[in-house]
Amino acid sequence: MSATRHNEPHVPEPRRGPAPVSHELYDEHAAKLLRVVSSRVATSDANIDDACSFAWAQLIARGPEHDSIFAWLVTVATREAWRLHRLERRQAGDGDELIPIEAVVSPTADAHAEDRLLLDETVRAVKTLHRRKRRMLVLHAAGFTYEEIARQYGVSTERARELVYRARLQLRDRVGRGEGANPRRR
Repeated sequence: MSATRHNEPHVPEPRRGPAPVSHELYDEHAAKLLRVVSSRVATSDANIDDACSFAWAQLIARGPEHDSIFAWLVTVATREAWRLHRLERRQAGDGDELIPIEAVVSPTADAHAEDRLLLDETVRAVKTLHRRKRRMLVLHAAGFTYEEIARQYGVSTERARELVYRARLQLRDRVGRGEGANPRRR
């Protein structure tokens, strides 16, 4: 009499799907990811931590099949941090600007003085744009796709692309003419 299947030990099937994320990968990137995302998004530490955890969970679910895992983690965590920040502000009934332009284009410590002046001029010019165009431009600069922007504003993807394009043209024109520039520099 042959052994029945009930007496055989259960052998789990080999794992299919994405390869697991190693502890070494996490140890290598976790602290740096928190620093980078917190420097890009001005929100609470809890939101930053949640966003980074979300990015790691996405990486585990999808598998590390990207050329640059860290850049992918930064993009996913930054977008999630912005989403959490917007949600938090919406629940608090706060504010006009969901993403401040300064958070997207903050200069690095080693930026030259001329670069900082141009950046300041650009930020002032962005603030002169119509509110909807300004918001869409800032979201696009923060890495959101036209589809994500369109969904947020309830417009078609093509309309979101058009508004961002027009905002970029206006911005280019205003920075070139010095609108929004420091009057002392003229």
